[in-house]
Amino acid sequence: MRQGLEATWAWLRVQFFRFWTALVVLGTYGYLWLNKPEYLSWWKRSVDSLIETSSGQLPYPWGDRVESTIGNFGLWVQVTLAILIFRAVLGILLLCIRMISRR
Repeated sequence: MRQGLEATWAWLRVQFFRFWTALVVLGTYGYLWLNKPEYLSWWKRSVDSLIETSSGQLPYPWGDRVESTIGNFGLWVQVTLAILIFRAVLGILLLCIRMISRR
């Protein structure tokens, strides 16, 4: 019984972390859309450039196919990438804090 409760608690913690990080990124998008749209333009150009550069590394028919497919998902790719970067930075920061606090 206790093991099941611990597994459920761990699952809830993961889902809560995913929910609030996604919410923070979407809230940031909303704020930037209203107040600083130049940052969103920069982010879109950066992600598009990343997609084009990455697809350009693939051989001829596949590079164009991958670029057009990922490019069609535009906004979703941008938001997903922002969420992943935010989570990675937050995770590294939490690991550093944990390491410092153990000393």
